Amino acid sequence: MSFEFNRDDTFTKYPNPYRFENVFLAIGAAAALAGGIASVIHAREFFMVHEDRVALIVVAVAVLVLGLAVKLLIQALSQVRFYLGRKFPLGLAGELAVTDKGMGEGADKVLETLRHRAIEFPEPRGALESLLCSLVKDLVTSPTEVRAAAVQHFRALIAMGALLASLLVSYLVFAGTSCEGFASWLYLPMSGLSLLTPFMAPDRLSPSDRHDTPVAETGDRALTKLVGLVVFSIMAPVLLPRVTPHVSIAPMWIPSALLLGGSMISSGLFFAATLCHLGSARSTDVSCEQTTIAMNCPPGQLWAAISRDFQSAWERAIPNRAYANVPPDVSRGERGSFSGLILEETQPAPMNSSQLSSWAEAVHVPYARMLLVLGAWGIAMAAFCGWTAARATEQFAKMSATEISRSILVIMALGMVAALSFRIGHLLWSRIEFRSRLVWIETSGVFQTSRISVGNRFRSNVQSSSTLTRVEGATLRVWVADIVSVAFGRDGKRTVIAMAAADDTARSTVNSLVAFAANQCVVPALTAKRDLARASSIGRLSAAAHVETTALG
Repeated sequence: MSFEFNRDDTFTKYPNPYRFENVFLAIGAAAALAGGIASVIHAREFFMVHEDRVALIVVAVAVLVLGLAVKLLIQALSQVRFYLGRKFPLGLAGELAVTDKGMGEGADKVLETLRHRAIEFPEPRGALESLLCSLVKDLVTSPTEVRAAAVQHFRALIAMGALLASLLVSYLVFAGTSCEGFASWLYLPMSGLSLLTPFMAPDRLSPSDRHDTPVAETGDRALTKLVGLVVFSIMAPVLLPRVTPHVSIAPMWIPSALLLGGSMISSGLFFAATLCHLGSARSTDVSCEQTTIAMNCPPGQLWAAISRDFQSAWERAIPNRAYANVPPDVSRGERGSFSGLILEETQPAPMNSSQLSSWAEAVHVPYARMLLVLGAWGIAMAAFCGWTAARATEQFAKMSATEISRSILVIMALGMVAALSFRIGHLLWSRIEFRSRLVWIETSGVFQTSRISVGNRFRSNVQSSSTLTRVEGATLRVWVADIVSVAFGRDGKRTVIAMAAADDTARSTVNSLVAFAANQCVVPALTAKRDLARASSIGRLSAAAHVETTALG
């Protein structure tokens, strides 16, 4: 998408909402990069002493760690400069071009929001979402992205907690038995899937998601899995020795425990930050002024006055967002009914109150404090991943295959937890609140046309006639609301979280349109100076001819 620049715009000076996150990303990337480079140096040393197999394994580990560093670095550099041009944020509905007529996609939902003076939110779905919404009442009226993320991580915490508890029970039961290795390996795929759940549908909670409301899973499956884990913990000590082969496998409890424990800390911090800053709907007031209107002109002529009024109220000389423009049509016959509507929104302006000015301020704000801790946790996991890679790869030549496998799995677990910590925190760092004004004007009624003539047909040389469209007792309604909306990222879908009445604006708009309609002329007349001069000359000539005719008679 292109970027429009105007030197008078103040939106381009809006603080970068990712400046705190970028610091965490850069430090985490540096820590992982140091570990990856150290691993590459170790691989070089192994190649020099002809330990080629070990060297190749070390190179694979280095690629994993360096891949994490590059990913974090790319994200940080991509967010260094933040532009908020005139095209951002996205509209509440499909926007119309200047010459377009009709209804934009989704404009009917905006109209219903104003008409009912109510913001629509989806009902809770499933057992866990209903439970969470009953515990946190304001979550029901929070932005859809926040609610979906809270439900998702609440479900993930329950699932990972149950899996970790099952792992601990299995460790206590199978420790020292012949089935310990097999039982521990069972938890590796289950732990990996529990961590990868937030990555399974990346667009669902992405800040740049432009589609409909993100929908979190109901969580009913999580309850089923929870019951299955309980049954497994009870029955496994009896059944596993009877069905598993008697093969000596080294136990792998540590990678699964790190994966689950680290993921639970990340999800817990994000969940706490979400609950500290729900941003639920605060007010839903809308101004509505209704009156009757009479005019001696086509009702579509009101659109010219409306357009001028809209332009005079542009936010910082930036054109409004047009969502609906249906002018009244009276071309179907000499009489009939008509209706028309127009819906526009002023340019959304970012609210400075939604941004943090310094680190000290961020520490004192509850949700920001949780995000800072989450960022620090991501740095710790990235640093631990790099340090473990550097230390472990140095000893690979002295390790057994089992120990090498365990070390690689631990490094992968730490890297995945670090990536998860940074990824889930990005949603809340992207939050930006905007203020704007919605104006909806609609008119409907009955019209009839007739022909009117002015002037003396027998003695005057100047006559005028016109077709008159008469409107009597038409309905005029004006709806106005000052709204606060929130978007996650400059190109993320916006959600209205507050509406306030603007009675003075609605009343003045109605009075202006009524006065405009009452002052419309019925009789056409010459107004140009040259036309008036020619008409005067024709009049004098006509008078002279009349005098001459009278004298001859």
